[in-house]
Amino acid sequence: MDLTRRSLLQAGGLTAAALATGRPALAQERSIAPILLTGTVFATGQYLYHPFTVPSGVSRIDVSIAKQGEAATGLGIFDPRGSHYATLDRPNGFRGIYGEERSAFFVATDAASQSFVPGPVEPGEWTVVVPVFSAPRPTPYTITVQLSSGPRGRPFRLGRDLLTVLDAPGWYRGDLHAHTPESSDAFSSRTALTPRQWADTCRRIGLDFLALTDHNVVSQNFSIADDAGPDVLLMAGEEMTNWFHGHATVSGIAPGEWFDWRQLPAQLLTPQALRDPRTGTIQEFLRAARASGAYVSAAHPLGATLAWRFFPDAAVDPAARTDGVEVWTGPFQPDDQAAVDAWDAMNRAGQRLVANGGSDLHGVGNTNGFAAGTPTTVVHAAALSKPAVVDALRAGRSFITRRPDGVEVYLSGTLPGQRSIPGGTLYGQPADLVQLEVLVRRAGGMRLVVLREGAPVSTTALEADEQVVPLSTPVGAGGFVRVEVRGAPTFLPDTPLASTLDMEALTNPIWLVVGEPPSGTVPDGTSAPAAAGPRRSAERAAALPTSAAPSGAAASGARRPAGAPRAGGTGAGALAATGPGALLPLAGAGALLAAAAMTHSEFLLRAHSGSHLDEEVTLQGQVTALSAELTMLSRWVAGCCSQDAELAVGVVGALPDVRVGDWVEVTGRAEGSHLRVRGWRRLDDAPPRREG
Repeated sequence: MDLTRRSLLQAGGLTAAALATGRPALAQERSIAPILLTGTVFATGQYLYHPFTVPSGVSRIDVSIAKQGEAATGLGIFDPRGSHYATLDRPNGFRGIYGEERSAFFVATDAASQSFVPGPVEPGEWTVVVPVFSAPRPTPYTITVQLSSGPRGRPFRLGRDLLTVLDAPGWYRGDLHAHTPESSDAFSSRTALTPRQWADTCRRIGLDFLALTDHNVVSQNFSIADDAGPDVLLMAGEEMTNWFHGHATVSGIAPGEWFDWRQLPAQLLTPQALRDPRTGTIQEFLRAARASGAYVSAAHPLGATLAWRFFPDAAVDPAARTDGVEVWTGPFQPDDQAAVDAWDAMNRAGQRLVANGGSDLHGVGNTNGFAAGTPTTVVHAAALSKPAVVDALRAGRSFITRRPDGVEVYLSGTLPGQRSIPGGTLYGQPADLVQLEVLVRRAGGMRLVVLREGAPVSTTALEADEQVVPLSTPVGAGGFVRVEVRGAPTFLPDTPLASTLDMEALTNPIWLVVGEPPSGTVPDGTSAPAAAGPRRSAERAAALPTSAAPSGAAASGARRPAGAPRAGGTGAGALAATGPGALLPLAGAGALLAAAAMTHSEFLLRAHSGSHLDEEVTLQGQVTALSAELTMLSRWVAGCCSQDAELAVGVVGALPDVRVGDWVEVTGRAEGSHLRVRGWRRLDDAPPRREG
């Protein structure tokens, strides 16, 4: 569950009387004695199922849950088509689900509670599902099922889909992670945007497309064409929310399509789990999503309790790999930087994943820096249409920028007879020089960083709001090249910690392969959109090394526009420290900004939970970055919230002689969102993950 950084606002419980789309019982309805289903919650991270029988003649089912304890649970229902795991070949009877924020719903032929699917109330075995998000102590509960008979009303019908807004190629801006009140946690924020309000917001801030990705429900997509209007591409979607093992955004589905969330990672697929018809695999989910023509991305993949736990599956089985990774979710924070680093590592291993961003906005009334289009994913698509945008996303023909009117960065690379933008591939011999050109807009005073295989090899001071930087890099042993634009950290007024790191924009890679280009290769003629002012050319190009070259070999003279004064440059081995946003030479490639302290409230919540308020905390994890003041540690802790959690923590205190990559155990006390060291020891290897 989204309980911390990305929950935005405090959740509130609701009764059946407050259901926004409920309807009063008709006078001619005949009430049937309620069915009571009882149970006790004992363990976090499980699904409890309660079947019940619906006789013929029933037109409406009302369900509510009451608990006598502190367990956090959800509530959903399956109809007689079954509660088994839904696959491409065998759909089930899913009709809707809530998180812990709401505790009652109804379904009927012509209507249903918000987030649930209207439709036939067929006789047979229905099943209530109760996901258990946390269980600090045993909690008895009672589910009340009220069956009613009466007029069935007109059958529910889906609205039409929206396929094409503009049939012309271009660079289009979008947000791939958007919540509406159909997500129960967004509903509880009281400020979530409806689909129609999202479309109006897109017009106002300059977004061309948006994916509606609510948690495990698809009711937000039912009237998508009417909600969008003629000039905004609203794409039907879902955030497949595996509450215990990670989330994935699914963008570009049909309005009525839905995907199950109950997968287990391979290491947890015991013989008993494999025999459970209600348990699926990540491969089954991805197979169904791809058959729908959707783009699938691991959402906030290193976001503490939201972390994507199927990366080990993907490392050994290509069928377990999402199309992309959401490396930037909302304000760019340390877990986003860790996601960028992990994405680079997976691409170095040959997985060829693309990157995208998404706002994950649950409500506009938050004070945490979340906003529509923060960040924005900019794609070059053959049209502003659902199929073309999905194709562009899958290909990686895109860059991510902080907001819709943020930095623009257009990267291209050429070899004789070849030209590619991000997502494309260039072929050559190791000594061949790839000529790169980077057009950057709205980035005066910032830094352009060029990376090979994820390691910085050049940094250029940008002196104009529109500047072209030509560079070159050898094909070498192959790999990939991409660029970032870095600015300075920003701060929220209500926190003393850096709330946003210095990332302003980043591109997907251009891939480099040793060998001859395939027969029929045609240079990619895609260009940047027309500039508002005169295009400035850079002074000269410089050669960049491959990632295997010594760090001191990186050449990076500052490129100046014509007529501009010359400025000094920096190399990868000596990045300039020119103010609070400067990159510091931390150990390891893709190091974090030492100037930006951790902002994870998750650590404070976990360390100070329950009766452990004054006790010392022991964390085991891996050193991911070092500075003089702060050690960044990624760790696991058992039993926090609804699962074991992977989280970056700032460790304050002396850890002598540790290096990036070392595994350590640290004991100390929480101070804000940091841990003050009392004692520590080096571990021989990664500690085993533990289930909460």
